Amino acid sequence: MENRLERFHPLVPFLYYGGSISIFLLFLHPVFLPLGFILILIINYMQDRLNGIRTWLFLMLTTVVLIMVMNPLFNERGRHLLFEIANHKITLEAVIYGGMNALSIVGVMAVFISYNLIMTPNKLLFLFAKFLPQFAVLLMLTLRFIPLMRRRLEEIMMVQQSKGLSVIHGPWSAKLKNGMLYVQALLTYSLEEAIQTADSIKARGYGVGHRTSYEYFKIRNADSTAIIFLSILLLTIVFARLSGYGFLSIYPVMESWQLAWQDMVTLMFYLLFLSFPLLVEIGEMLRWRLSK
Repeated sequence: MENRLERFHPLVPFLYYGGSISIFLLFLHPVFLPLGFILILIINYMQDRLNGIRTWLFLMLTTVVLIMVMNPLFNERGRHLLFEIANHKITLEAVIYGGMNALSIVGVMAVFISYNLIMTPNKLLFLFAKFLPQFAVLLMLTLRFIPLMRRRLEEIMMVQQSKGLSVIHGPWSAKLKNGMLYVQALLTYSLEEAIQTADSIKARGYGVGHRTSYEYFKIRNADSTAIIFLSILLLTIVFARLSGYGFLSIYPVMESWQLAWQDMVTLMFYLLFLSFPLLVEIGEMLRWRLSK
C-alpha cells in the first residue's frame, strides 16, 4: 500500500527525516527519547508492519545492550550508587546516561529504516544532482552501503556454506579462518562492483554537464504547506534546545526529571514534528471519509 508521504515532493520527506535524525541526537532526555522512539515505531508499523525493524532487530538490541553495559563499566561518575562489582561502582547516573545514548542511536536507526522505504535513489538524486552531483552520488552510496553489504554477505554465506565453510559450526580456529574468507570475498566483491559502477557513471557523463531528470517532481500547494509547517517546527525545536530545554544534565549533578512548562511546550512541538507522517495519514483518511 502506498504511503501518503511518498506522494510529496522529495524535499518534504528529506526535511522530515533530516530533522528527525537531528532532534534524536540533540534531545537527550529520558522523557523525550522514549516517546519519540514509540512514534517512530508506529510510523514504521504503518509503512511496512515493522518488517524493516525485524530485519535489524538483532543489531538494534545488541547496540542497546552494549551501550547500557559498557557505559556503567567505564564510567563511575555519579552520586547515586546502585551496587558494586569487584570494587567497581555502578551508578544510577551512568545507567541513565547509557540508556539515553542507546535510545538515541536506535531511534536514528529506526528513522533510517523508514527513510529507506520513502526516499528512493531517484528522489535523492533529484534533490542534489543539479547542484552537487558528486555529493548526491556519495550520499546515495553511503545510505545504501549497510543494507547492500548485508545482502552481499548473506549471498556469500549461502555459497560458502554449500562448500562446507561455516562460521557457526566447528572449532574456533576454523570459524575464525572461515570468517576471514567471508570478509575477503565481501571486500573483493564490493571493490569489483564499485569499479563497474564508477566506469558506468563516467561512461554516461555524470556530472560533466547539465543533467536532466528522468522523474520530475513539481512543488504543489500541499508541498509548500508541508515545508513551511516542518521548517517552523524544526526551527522552534532547535531554538528551544539551544536555550537549554529538552536536555537532562547528568553530570556533575543529575537534574530533576520534572518538566517545566517550557519543556512541555518543547515536547509538544517535538512530538508534533515526529508525528508528521501520522498526521498526513489521518488527514487523508478524514478527507476520504468526508468525501463519501
